[in-house]
Amino acid sequence: MEEYRIRVLSPDGTEKHVRELDPPAGMPLFLVGGPRRMEVGPLGDCREATFEGDPLTLGIGPRDTVQVQYRTDAGPWLNRYAGTAVITGSSRSEVGRYKLQGLRYRRLTEVEARTLLPEADLGAQVRRLFTDLIASGQLGGTLQAPTQESVPDLNVTSAAIHGNYWAAAKLLDERLRGRSRQTRTYLNADGSTQSRDVNPEWGVNADLQPVFGYPAGTLVIDEAEFGVEIDGMDTDSTTLVTDVRVMFTRTMTAQFLLTEVGGQDGEGGTIISTPARSTAPQTISVPVAPRTFGEAWRTLPLPTAPELFTTLPGDGVSARAFYFTGPVDPLPPVTVTGDPAALWDGTLTGGLTLAPPDGNTVFLYYLTVSIPPGTPIPDGFRLVVPGASLSGLTVRTPAGQMRMGTVSAGAPPMYVFPDVVRSEHLPAIWADGANVEFVLAPFDRAAPLLVSELSLIGVNRALVEASAFPLARTPTLNPVTARLPGWNHRPAGAAQLTLRGPLGEVIETRELPIELLVYDTDDDGELFTEVRCGQRDEAEALSFTAVISARDQNATTDAVQAST
Repeated sequence: MEEYRIRVLSPDGTEKHVRELDPPAGMPLFLVGGPRRMEVGPLGDCREATFEGDPLTLGIGPRDTVQVQYRTDAGPWLNRYAGTAVITGSSRSEVGRYKLQGLRYRRLTEVEARTLLPEADLGAQVRRLFTDLIASGQLGGTLQAPTQESVPDLNVTSAAIHGNYWAAAKLLDERLRGRSRQTRTYLNADGSTQSRDVNPEWGVNADLQPVFGYPAGTLVIDEAEFGVEIDGMDTDSTTLVTDVRVMFTRTMTAQFLLTEVGGQDGEGGTIISTPARSTAPQTISVPVAPRTFGEAWRTLPLPTAPELFTTLPGDGVSARAFYFTGPVDPLPPVTVTGDPAALWDGTLTGGLTLAPPDGNTVFLYYLTVSIPPGTPIPDGFRLVVPGASLSGLTVRTPAGQMRMGTVSAGAPPMYVFPDVVRSEHLPAIWADGANVEFVLAPFDRAAPLLVSELSLIGVNRALVEASAFPLARTPTLNPVTARLPGWNHRPAGAAQLTLRGPLGEVIETRELPIELLVYDTDDDGELFTEVRCGQRDEAEALSFTAVISARDQNATTDAVQAST
Protein backbone atom coordinates (compact mmCIF):
# COMPACT_ATOMS: atom_id res chain seq x y z
CA MET A 1 0.00 0.00 0.00
CA GLU A 2 1.29 3.46 -0.94
CA GLU A 3 0.30 6.67 0.80
CA TYR A 4 1.38 10.29 0.64
CA ARG A 5 1.48 13.46 2.74
CA ILE A 6 2.71 17.06 2.42
CA ARG A 7 5.27 18.99 4.46
CA VAL A 8 4.98 22.79 4.41
CA LEU A 9 7.88 25.17 5.08
CA SER A 10 7.68 28.95 5.44
CA PRO A 11 9.56 31.13 2.91
CA ASP A 12 12.58 31.22 5.25
CA GLY A 13 12.74 27.41 5.42
CA THR A 14 11.14 26.93 8.86
CA GLU A 15 8.78 23.95 9.06
CA LYS A 16 5.15 25.01 9.52
CA HIS A 17 3.36 21.67 9.64
CA VAL A 18 2.87 18.23 8.09
CA ARG A 19 -0.53 17.09 6.77
CA GLU A 20 -1.25 13.35 6.47
CA LEU A 21 -4.24 11.59 4.96
CA ASP A 22 -5.14 9.83 8.22
CA PRO A 23 -3.12 11.39 11.04
CA PRO A 24 -3.25 10.04 14.60
CA ALA A 25 -3.89 13.65 15.70
CA GLY A 26 -4.26 17.07 14.12
CA MET A 27 -5.74 18.20 10.81
CA PRO A 28 -6.00 15.61 8.03
CA LEU A 29 -4.77 16.29 4.51
CA PHE A 30 -7.63 17.12 2.17
CA LEU A 31 -6.85 17.20 -1.55
CA VAL A 32 -9.40 16.95 -4.34
CA GLY A 33 -8.37 13.95 -6.43
CA GLY A 34 -4.94 13.75 -4.80
CA PRO A 35 -1.69 15.36 -6.01
CA ARG A 36 -1.76 15.98 -9.76
CA ARG A 37 1.13 16.25 -12.18
CA MET A 38 4.27 16.58 -10.10
CA GLU A 39 6.94 16.97 -12.80
CA VAL A 40 10.51 15.81 -12.09
CA GLY A 41 13.49 15.75 -14.45
CA PRO A 42 15.76 12.74 -15.07
CA LEU A 43 18.33 14.05 -12.55
CA GLY A 44 15.62 14.40 -9.91
CA ASP A 45 15.24 18.16 -10.42
CA CYS A 46 11.72 19.28 -9.52
CA ARG A 47 9.78 21.33 -12.04
CA GLU A 48 6.05 22.10 -11.74
CA ALA A 49 3.19 20.63 -9.73
CA THR A 50 -0.54 21.40 -9.54
CA PHE A 51 -3.31 20.21 -7.23
CA GLU A 52 -6.56 21.33 -5.58
CA GLY A 53 -7.61 21.17 -1.93
CA ASP A 54 -9.12 22.80 1.14
CA PRO A 55 -7.15 26.03 1.88
CA LEU A 56 -7.93 25.94 5.62
CA THR A 57 -6.57 22.46 6.20
CA LEU A 58 -3.64 22.74 3.77
CA GLY A 59 -2.33 25.95 5.33
CA ILE A 60 -0.11 26.80 2.34
CA GLY A 61 0.72 30.48 2.04
CA PRO A 62 2.36 32.50 -0.76
CA ARG A 63 5.96 31.44 -1.39
CA ASP A 64 5.83 28.59 1.09
CA THR A 65 7.89 25.55 0.13
CA VAL A 66 5.90 22.32 -0.16
CA GLN A 67 7.41 18.83 -0.11
CA VAL A 68 5.25 15.89 -1.21
CA GLN A 69 6.30 12.69 0.54
CA TYR A 70 5.21 9.06 0.08
CA ARG A 71 5.87 5.64 1.57
CA THR A 72 5.10 2.01 0.85
CA ASP A 73 3.72 -0.43 3.42
CA ALA A 74 4.38 1.86 6.41
CA GLY A 75 8.03 2.23 5.42
CA PRO A 76 10.04 5.46 5.80
CA TRP A 77 8.70 8.64 4.24
CA LEU A 78 10.54 9.60 1.03
CA ASN A 79 10.48 13.00 -0.64
CA ARG A 80 9.05 12.82 -4.17
CA TYR A 81 8.66 16.53 -5.03
CA ALA A 82 9.49 19.97 -3.63
CA GLY A 83 8.55 23.39 -4.96
CA THR A 84 7.64 26.98 -4.16
CA ALA A 85 3.94 27.87 -3.97
CA VAL A 86 3.32 30.54 -6.62
CA ILE A 87 -0.48 30.19 -6.74
CA THR A 88 -2.38 29.47 -3.51
CA GLY A 89 -6.07 28.96 -2.86
CA SER A 90 -8.29 31.63 -1.34
CA SER A 91 -9.34 31.07 2.27
CA ARG A 92 -12.90 31.92 1.18
CA SER A 93 -13.01 29.00 -1.26
CA GLU A 94 -14.05 25.49 -0.37
CA VAL A 95 -11.62 24.19 -2.97
CA GLY A 96 -8.48 26.18 -3.79
CA ARG A 97 -6.09 25.79 -6.72
CA TYR A 98 -2.37 25.48 -6.08
CA LYS A 99 0.67 25.62 -8.33
CA LEU A 100 4.21 24.84 -7.22
CA GLN A 101 7.40 25.54 -9.14
CA GLY A 102 10.77 23.91 -8.48
CA LEU A 103 13.42 26.18 -6.98
CA ARG A 104 15.37 26.16 -10.26
CA TYR A 105 12.43 27.70 -12.11
CA ARG A 106 11.35 30.19 -9.45
CA ARG A 107 13.58 31.05 -6.50
CA LEU A 108 16.91 30.61 -8.28
CA THR A 109 15.80 33.03 -11.00
CA GLU A 110 15.23 35.67 -8.31
CA VAL A 111 18.41 35.47 -6.23
CA GLU A 112 21.84 36.64 -7.37
CA ALA A 113 25.34 35.19 -7.49
CA ARG A 114 27.72 37.62 -5.79
CA THR A 115 31.13 36.00 -5.43
CA LEU A 116 34.07 34.98 -7.61
CA LEU A 117 34.15 31.31 -8.60
CA PRO A 118 37.87 30.48 -8.97
CA GLU A 119 39.10 28.17 -11.73
CA ALA A 120 38.34 24.61 -10.67
CA ASP A 121 36.61 21.43 -11.75
CA LEU A 122 33.16 22.39 -13.04
CA GLY A 123 31.43 20.33 -10.33
CA ALA A 124 33.51 21.95 -7.59
CA GLN A 125 32.73 25.36 -9.05
CA VAL A 126 28.98 24.67 -8.96
CA ARG A 127 29.22 23.40 -5.37
CA ARG A 128 31.01 26.64 -4.48
CA LEU A 129 28.27 28.66 -6.19
CA PHE A 130 25.53 27.01 -4.13
CA THR A 131 27.56 27.16 -0.92
CA ASP A 132 28.09 30.91 -1.37
CA LEU A 133 24.42 31.36 -2.31
CA ILE A 134 23.27 29.64 0.88
CA ALA A 135 25.73 31.69 2.96
CA SER A 136 24.34 34.92 1.45
CA GLY A 137 21.02 34.29 3.25
CA GLN A 138 18.89 35.08 0.20
CA LEU A 139 17.08 31.72 0.45
CA GLY A 140 16.81 31.54 4.22
CA GLY A 141 17.19 27.95 5.34
CA THR A 142 15.25 26.41 2.45
CA LEU A 143 18.09 25.23 0.21
CA GLN A 144 20.26 22.44 1.60
CA ALA A 145 24.03 22.27 1.08
CA PRO A 146 25.29 20.46 -2.03
CA THR A 147 27.35 17.30 -1.61
CA GLN A 148 29.90 15.43 -3.71
CA GLU A 149 27.12 12.98 -4.56
CA SER A 150 24.51 15.55 -5.62
CA VAL A 151 27.02 17.72 -7.51
CA PRO A 152 29.93 15.45 -8.50
CA ASP A 153 33.21 16.46 -10.12
CA LEU A 154 32.96 16.27 -13.91
CA ASN A 155 36.69 16.14 -14.79
CA VAL A 156 36.36 19.40 -16.71
CA THR A 157 38.44 22.42 -15.72
CA SER A 158 36.19 25.48 -15.70
CA ALA A 159 37.67 28.96 -16.06
CA ALA A 160 37.15 31.45 -13.25
CA ILE A 161 33.96 33.46 -13.46
CA HIS A 162 32.59 36.25 -11.29
CA GLY A 163 28.98 36.02 -10.17
CA ASN A 164 28.64 39.73 -11.03
CA TYR A 165 25.10 39.74 -9.61
CA TRP A 166 23.72 37.46 -12.34
CA ALA A 167 20.59 35.56 -11.42
CA ALA A 168 21.88 32.22 -10.14
CA ALA A 169 19.77 30.23 -12.63
CA LYS A 170 20.95 32.39 -15.53
CA LEU A 171 24.60 31.92 -14.57
CA LEU A 172 24.15 28.15 -14.43
CA ASP A 173 22.12 27.92 -17.64
CA GLU A 174 24.05 30.30 -19.86
CA ARG A 175 27.61 30.25 -18.54
CA LEU A 176 28.33 27.05 -16.57
CA ARG A 177 26.10 24.28 -17.92
CA GLY A 178 27.62 24.50 -21.39
CA ARG A 179 31.18 23.95 -20.14
CA SER A 180 30.72 20.18 -20.13
CA ARG A 181 29.39 17.97 -22.89
CA GLN A 182 28.95 14.23 -23.35
CA THR A 183 27.82 11.98 -26.17
CA ARG A 184 25.18 9.43 -25.23
CA THR A 185 24.28 6.45 -27.43
CA TYR A 186 20.80 4.89 -27.51
CA LEU A 187 19.38 1.72 -29.09
CA ASN A 188 16.87 1.97 -31.95
CA ALA A 189 14.08 -0.55 -32.48
CA ASP A 190 15.85 -2.00 -35.55
CA GLY A 191 19.03 -2.68 -33.59
CA SER A 192 20.92 0.36 -34.84
CA THR A 193 22.07 3.12 -32.52
CA GLN A 194 21.76 6.88 -32.42
CA SER A 195 24.02 9.35 -30.64
CA ARG A 196 23.02 12.50 -28.84
CA ASP A 197 25.24 15.25 -27.46
CA VAL A 198 24.05 16.50 -24.08
CA ASN A 199 25.07 19.04 -21.45
CA PRO A 200 24.66 18.55 -17.69
CA GLU A 201 21.21 18.77 -16.13
CA TRP A 202 20.75 20.77 -12.95
CA GLY A 203 18.12 21.90 -10.47
CA VAL A 204 16.94 21.26 -6.93
CA ASN A 205 15.62 17.82 -6.00
CA ALA A 206 12.82 16.71 -3.70
CA ASP A 207 15.19 16.80 -0.71
CA LEU A 208 15.75 20.54 -1.43
CA GLN A 209 19.33 19.78 -2.38
CA PRO A 210 21.06 21.19 -5.50
CA VAL A 211 21.83 18.64 -8.24
CA PHE A 212 24.13 19.13 -11.22
CA GLY A 213 25.54 16.58 -13.64
CA TYR A 214 24.46 13.80 -15.96
CA PRO A 215 21.49 11.53 -15.15
CA ALA A 216 22.61 7.95 -14.55
CA GLY A 217 20.93 4.60 -14.64
CA THR A 218 18.36 2.95 -16.89
CA LEU A 219 14.69 2.44 -16.04
CA VAL A 220 13.52 -0.92 -17.46
CA ILE A 221 9.93 -0.71 -18.73
CA ASP A 222 8.26 -3.84 -20.10
CA GLU A 223 4.62 -4.08 -21.20
CA ALA A 224 4.57 -7.62 -19.79
CA GLU A 225 4.46 -6.16 -16.28
CA PHE A 226 1.07 -5.55 -14.68
CA GLY A 227 -0.32 -2.05 -15.25
CA VAL A 228 2.40 -0.90 -17.67
CA GLU A 229 1.25 0.94 -20.79
CA ILE A 230 3.49 2.35 -23.54
CA ASP A 231 2.15 4.81 -26.10
CA GLY A 232 3.67 6.97 -28.81
CA MET A 233 3.75 10.77 -28.84
CA ASP A 234 3.33 13.19 -31.71
CA THR A 235 6.76 14.44 -32.80
CA ASP A 236 7.49 18.14 -32.44
CA SER A 237 9.71 19.76 -35.08
CA THR A 238 8.68 23.38 -34.56
CA THR A 239 12.12 24.50 -33.46
CA LEU A 240 15.17 23.55 -35.48
CA VAL A 241 18.62 24.91 -34.58
CA THR A 242 21.67 23.47 -36.35
CA ASP A 243 23.99 26.50 -36.23
CA VAL A 244 24.47 29.33 -33.75
CA ARG A 245 25.71 32.81 -34.59
CA VAL A 246 27.44 34.13 -31.47
CA MET A 247 27.33 37.93 -31.38
CA PHE A 248 29.31 39.99 -28.89
CA THR A 249 27.23 42.79 -27.44
CA ARG A 250 29.87 45.52 -27.56
CA THR A 251 32.28 46.20 -30.43
CA MET A 252 34.52 49.15 -31.18
CA THR A 253 34.02 51.70 -33.96
CA ALA A 254 36.34 54.22 -35.60
CA GLN A 255 35.89 57.44 -37.57
CA PHE A 256 38.14 56.02 -40.29
CA LEU A 257 39.74 52.67 -41.05
CA LEU A 258 42.54 52.27 -43.61
CA THR A 259 44.59 49.22 -44.50
CA GLU A 260 47.63 49.33 -46.76
CA VAL A 261 48.67 45.94 -48.11
CA GLY A 262 52.19 45.44 -49.46
CA GLY A 263 53.63 48.74 -48.29
CA GLN A 264 54.04 50.99 -45.24
CA ASP A 265 54.34 54.71 -44.56
CA GLY A 266 53.17 55.68 -48.02
CA GLU A 267 55.61 53.43 -49.89
CA GLY A 268 53.23 51.85 -52.38
CA GLY A 269 50.76 49.06 -51.71
CA THR A 270 47.00 48.61 -52.09
CA ILE A 271 44.69 50.68 -49.92
CA ILE A 272 41.57 49.08 -48.45
CA SER A 273 39.27 51.65 -46.88
CA THR A 274 36.09 51.30 -44.90
CA PRO A 275 33.39 53.99 -44.51
CA ALA A 276 33.43 55.96 -41.28
CA ARG A 277 31.96 54.39 -38.14
CA SER A 278 31.45 50.84 -39.30
CA THR A 279 29.07 49.34 -36.73
CA ALA A 280 29.17 45.68 -37.75
CA PRO A 281 29.38 43.42 -34.68
CA GLN A 282 31.89 40.66 -34.09
CA THR A 283 30.32 37.26 -34.69
CA ILE A 284 31.39 33.63 -34.60
CA SER A 285 29.51 30.77 -36.24
CA VAL A 286 29.24 27.50 -34.31
CA PRO A 287 27.72 24.34 -35.86
CA VAL A 288 25.80 22.63 -33.05
CA ALA A 289 23.83 19.82 -34.72
CA PRO A 290 23.75 17.81 -37.97
CA ARG A 291 21.80 19.38 -40.83
CA THR A 292 19.81 16.21 -41.43
CA PHE A 293 16.52 18.13 -41.34
CA GLY A 294 17.88 21.28 -42.99
CA GLU A 295 19.92 24.29 -41.95
CA ALA A 296 18.59 26.66 -39.28
CA TRP A 297 20.35 29.47 -37.41
CA ARG A 298 19.90 31.13 -34.06
CA THR A 299 21.73 34.21 -32.77
CA LEU A 300 23.23 34.15 -29.28
CA PRO A 301 24.26 37.54 -27.81
CA LEU A 302 27.18 37.21 -25.37
CA PRO A 303 28.67 39.89 -23.13
CA THR A 304 32.15 41.19 -23.86
CA ALA A 305 33.45 39.65 -20.65
CA PRO A 306 37.12 38.89 -19.79
CA GLU A 307 36.49 35.21 -19.06
CA LEU A 308 35.41 34.61 -22.69
CA PHE A 309 38.81 35.72 -24.02
CA THR A 310 42.45 34.68 -23.65
CA THR A 311 45.41 37.03 -23.47
CA LEU A 312 47.91 37.15 -26.34
CA PRO A 313 51.17 38.24 -24.66
CA GLY A 314 53.62 40.69 -26.19
CA ASP A 315 57.40 40.56 -25.96
CA GLY A 316 58.29 44.21 -25.49
CA VAL A 317 57.00 47.78 -25.13
CA SER A 318 58.28 51.15 -26.31
CA ALA A 319 56.88 54.65 -25.84
CA ARG A 320 57.20 58.07 -27.46
CA ALA A 321 55.23 61.29 -27.14
CA PHE A 322 54.03 64.35 -29.06
CA TYR A 323 54.57 67.46 -26.96
CA PHE A 324 52.68 70.73 -26.58
CA THR A 325 55.97 72.64 -26.30
CA GLY A 326 56.55 72.57 -30.07
CA PRO A 327 59.25 70.93 -32.18
CA VAL A 328 62.09 69.56 -30.12
CA ASP A 329 65.16 68.07 -31.74
CA PRO A 330 65.94 65.48 -30.69
CA LEU A 331 62.59 64.46 -29.16
CA PRO A 332 63.03 64.00 -25.41
CA PRO A 333 62.44 60.36 -24.44
CA VAL A 334 59.44 59.32 -22.38
CA THR A 335 60.32 58.04 -18.92
CA VAL A 336 58.95 54.47 -18.63
CA THR A 337 58.92 52.64 -15.31
CA GLY A 338 57.50 49.24 -14.41
CA ASP A 339 57.47 45.70 -15.80
CA PRO A 340 56.05 45.43 -19.37
CA ALA A 341 54.90 41.86 -18.65
CA ALA A 342 52.38 43.31 -16.17
CA LEU A 343 50.45 44.70 -19.14
CA TRP A 344 49.33 41.24 -20.26
CA ASP A 345 49.26 39.22 -17.04
CA GLY A 346 45.46 39.44 -16.77
CA THR A 347 45.48 41.43 -13.53
CA LEU A 348 45.27 45.12 -12.71
CA THR A 349 48.23 45.01 -10.34
CA GLY A 350 51.37 46.72 -11.54
CA GLY A 351 51.72 48.01 -15.08
CA LEU A 352 53.73 50.80 -16.70
CA THR A 353 53.97 54.47 -15.76
CA LEU A 354 54.69 56.99 -18.55
CA ALA A 355 56.05 60.41 -17.65
CA PRO A 356 57.34 63.33 -19.77
CA PRO A 357 60.76 64.83 -19.12
CA ASP A 358 60.77 67.89 -16.87
CA GLY A 359 59.44 71.00 -18.53
CA ASN A 360 57.40 69.22 -21.25
CA THR A 361 53.66 68.87 -21.59
CA VAL A 362 52.42 65.77 -23.43
CA PHE A 363 49.67 66.03 -26.01
CA LEU A 364 49.66 62.34 -27.08
CA TYR A 365 51.49 59.19 -26.02
CA TYR A 366 52.34 56.54 -28.62
CA LEU A 367 52.69 53.21 -26.82
CA THR A 368 53.86 50.32 -29.04
CA VAL A 369 53.58 46.65 -28.08
CA SER A 370 55.74 44.15 -29.98
CA ILE A 371 53.84 40.97 -30.85
CA PRO A 372 55.93 37.79 -31.24
CA PRO A 373 55.81 35.59 -34.37
CA GLY A 374 53.15 32.90 -34.36
CA THR A 375 50.56 34.98 -32.51
CA PRO A 376 47.10 34.33 -33.99
CA ILE A 377 45.02 37.14 -35.46
CA PRO A 378 43.61 39.02 -32.46
CA ASP A 379 39.91 39.52 -31.83
CA GLY A 380 40.40 42.76 -29.91
CA PHE A 381 42.40 44.15 -27.02
CA ARG A 382 42.16 44.96 -23.34
CA LEU A 383 43.13 48.47 -22.30
CA VAL A 384 42.96 49.87 -18.77
CA VAL A 385 44.23 53.47 -18.61
CA PRO A 386 42.10 55.45 -16.13
CA GLY A 387 43.89 58.73 -16.92
CA ALA A 388 43.57 58.78 -20.72
CA SER A 389 41.35 58.06 -23.69
CA LEU A 390 42.20 56.00 -26.77
CA SER A 391 42.53 58.22 -29.85
CA GLY A 392 43.85 55.80 -32.46
CA LEU A 393 45.37 52.44 -33.22
CA THR A 394 47.88 51.28 -35.83
CA VAL A 395 48.94 47.70 -36.59
CA ARG A 396 52.22 47.39 -38.53
CA THR A 397 53.44 44.07 -39.95
CA PRO A 398 55.92 43.11 -42.67
CA ALA A 399 52.95 42.73 -45.03
CA GLY A 400 51.37 46.14 -44.46
CA GLN A 401 49.62 48.31 -41.91
CA MET A 402 46.14 49.12 -40.63
CA ARG A 403 45.10 52.39 -38.98
CA MET A 404 41.98 53.29 -37.03
CA GLY A 405 41.37 56.85 -35.89
CA THR A 406 39.14 58.49 -33.26
CA VAL A 407 38.30 55.17 -31.68
CA SER A 408 35.23 54.65 -29.53
CA ALA A 409 34.19 51.36 -27.97
CA GLY A 410 31.65 51.92 -25.23
CA ALA A 411 32.99 51.22 -21.77
CA PRO A 412 36.53 49.86 -21.29
CA PRO A 413 38.41 47.67 -20.57
CA MET A 414 37.39 45.23 -23.34
CA TYR A 415 37.61 46.40 -26.95
CA VAL A 416 36.43 43.84 -29.53
CA PHE A 417 37.10 44.30 -33.24
CA PRO A 418 34.05 44.20 -35.51
CA ASP A 419 33.94 41.53 -38.23
CA VAL A 420 35.11 44.03 -40.85
CA VAL A 421 38.42 44.38 -38.97
CA ARG A 422 38.89 40.82 -37.73
CA SER A 423 37.81 39.05 -40.94
CA GLU A 424 38.90 41.48 -43.69
CA HIS A 425 41.51 44.04 -42.67
CA LEU A 426 43.72 42.14 -40.21
CA PRO A 427 43.97 38.90 -42.26
CA ALA A 428 45.09 40.99 -45.24
CA ILE A 429 48.28 42.10 -43.44
CA TRP A 430 48.81 39.82 -40.44
CA ALA A 431 52.07 37.89 -40.64
CA ASP A 432 54.68 36.56 -38.25
CA GLY A 433 55.43 39.37 -35.86
CA ALA A 434 53.70 42.75 -35.56
CA ASN A 435 53.88 46.09 -33.79
CA VAL A 436 50.63 47.48 -32.41
CA GLU A 437 50.71 51.18 -31.60
CA PHE A 438 48.11 52.69 -29.26
CA VAL A 439 47.60 56.48 -29.29
CA LEU A 440 46.62 57.72 -25.81
CA ALA A 441 45.39 61.22 -24.99
CA PRO A 442 46.10 61.96 -21.28
CA PHE A 443 43.59 63.98 -19.29
CA ASP A 444 46.32 65.65 -17.26
CA ARG A 445 49.01 66.67 -19.77
CA ALA A 446 51.77 67.17 -17.21
CA ALA A 447 51.14 64.26 -14.81
CA PRO A 448 52.50 60.72 -15.08
CA LEU A 449 50.16 58.25 -16.79
CA LEU A 450 49.56 54.73 -15.39
CA VAL A 451 48.78 51.97 -17.91
CA SER A 452 47.49 48.99 -15.91
CA GLU A 453 46.59 46.60 -18.73
CA LEU A 454 47.34 46.60 -22.46
CA SER A 455 47.17 43.32 -24.35
CA LEU A 456 45.75 41.77 -27.46
CA ILE A 457 43.02 39.21 -26.79
CA GLY A 458 41.57 36.22 -28.60
CA VAL A 459 38.19 34.58 -28.21
CA ASN A 460 38.24 31.46 -26.03
CA ARG A 461 36.59 29.27 -28.62
CA ALA A 462 35.93 26.41 -26.18
CA LEU A 463 33.91 28.61 -23.82
CA VAL A 464 32.00 30.28 -26.66
CA GLU A 465 31.09 26.88 -28.10
CA ALA A 466 30.08 25.74 -24.61
CA SER A 467 27.54 28.56 -24.53
CA ALA A 468 26.24 27.69 -28.01
CA PHE A 469 25.91 23.88 -27.92
CA PRO A 470 22.95 23.76 -25.45
CA LEU A 471 20.87 25.67 -28.02
CA ALA A 472 20.89 22.78 -30.54
CA ARG A 473 17.39 21.59 -31.45
CA THR A 474 16.49 18.71 -33.77
CA PRO A 475 13.32 16.59 -33.94
CA THR A 476 13.20 13.46 -31.77
CA LEU A 477 12.35 10.33 -33.69
CA ASN A 478 9.41 8.37 -32.26
CA PRO A 479 9.12 9.77 -28.70
CA VAL A 480 7.02 7.68 -26.32
CA THR A 481 5.24 7.98 -23.00
CA ALA A 482 4.98 5.08 -20.56
CA ARG A 483 2.54 4.76 -17.64
CA LEU A 484 3.74 2.76 -14.61
CA PRO A 485 1.72 1.91 -11.47
CA GLY A 486 2.83 3.57 -8.22
CA TRP A 487 5.41 6.21 -7.39
CA ASN A 488 8.23 3.81 -6.60
CA HIS A 489 10.22 4.78 -9.70
CA ARG A 490 13.29 6.93 -9.22
CA PRO A 491 14.52 9.34 -11.90
CA ALA A 492 17.04 7.88 -14.37
CA GLY A 493 18.91 8.94 -17.48
CA ALA A 494 17.38 6.50 -19.97
CA ALA A 495 14.52 4.03 -20.37
CA GLN A 496 14.77 0.58 -21.91
CA LEU A 497 11.36 -0.02 -23.46
CA THR A 498 9.99 -3.42 -24.49
CA LEU A 499 6.76 -3.32 -26.51
CA ARG A 500 4.68 -6.52 -26.79
CA GLY A 501 1.86 -7.81 -28.95
CA PRO A 502 -1.53 -9.23 -27.90
CA LEU A 503 -0.01 -12.63 -27.14
CA GLY A 504 2.90 -11.22 -25.19
CA GLU A 505 5.40 -11.53 -28.02
CA VAL A 506 8.16 -8.91 -28.19
CA ILE A 507 7.50 -6.41 -30.97
CA GLU A 508 10.49 -4.19 -30.39
CA THR A 509 13.04 -3.17 -27.76
CA ARG A 510 14.54 0.28 -27.82
CA GLU A 511 16.22 2.80 -25.57
CA LEU A 512 15.46 6.52 -25.28
CA PRO A 513 16.59 9.35 -23.01
CA ILE A 514 14.15 10.17 -20.23
CA GLU A 515 13.04 13.78 -20.43
CA LEU A 516 10.41 13.94 -17.68
CA LEU A 517 8.73 11.90 -14.94
CA VAL A 518 5.25 12.87 -13.77
CA TYR A 519 4.01 11.53 -10.44
CA ASP A 520 0.21 11.62 -10.46
CA THR A 521 -3.01 10.09 -9.16
CA ASP A 522 -5.93 8.83 -11.23
CA ASP A 523 -9.62 9.46 -10.60
CA ASP A 524 -9.76 6.47 -8.22
CA GLY A 525 -6.92 7.84 -6.10
CA GLU A 526 -4.42 5.25 -7.39
CA LEU A 527 -0.84 6.48 -7.70
CA PHE A 528 0.95 6.18 -11.06
CA THR A 529 4.08 7.51 -12.78
CA GLU A 530 4.21 8.76 -16.35
CA VAL A 531 7.64 8.55 -18.00
CA ARG A 532 8.22 10.70 -21.07
CA CYS A 533 11.06 9.56 -23.29
CA GLY A 534 12.73 11.47 -26.12
CA GLN A 535 10.48 14.52 -25.79
CA ARG A 536 9.43 16.31 -22.64
CA ASP A 537 6.06 17.82 -23.60
CA GLU A 538 3.23 17.29 -26.03
CA ALA A 539 3.93 18.47 -29.57
CA GLU A 540 1.12 21.05 -29.50
CA ALA A 541 2.40 22.64 -26.27
CA LEU A 542 5.96 22.67 -27.58
CA SER A 543 4.84 24.32 -30.80
CA PHE A 544 3.09 27.13 -28.94
CA THR A 545 6.01 27.59 -26.55
CA ALA A 546 8.47 27.74 -29.44
CA VAL A 547 6.57 30.62 -31.05
CA ILE A 548 6.67 32.64 -27.82
CA SER A 549 10.35 31.86 -27.24
CA ALA A 550 11.27 32.81 -30.79
CA ARG A 551 9.50 36.15 -30.43
CA ASP A 552 11.37 36.97 -27.21
CA GLN A 553 14.70 35.80 -28.60
CA ASN A 554 14.24 37.84 -31.78
CA ALA A 555 13.47 40.94 -29.74
CA THR A 556 16.71 40.52 -27.78
CA THR A 557 18.75 39.93 -30.93
CA ASP A 558 17.23 42.96 -32.67
CA ALA A 559 18.15 45.15 -29.71
CA VAL A 560 21.74 43.90 -29.73
CA GLN A 561 22.11 44.33 -33.49
CA ALA A 562 20.72 47.85 -33.32
CA SER A 563 23.14 48.85 -30.55
CA THR A 564 26.39 47.61 -32.14
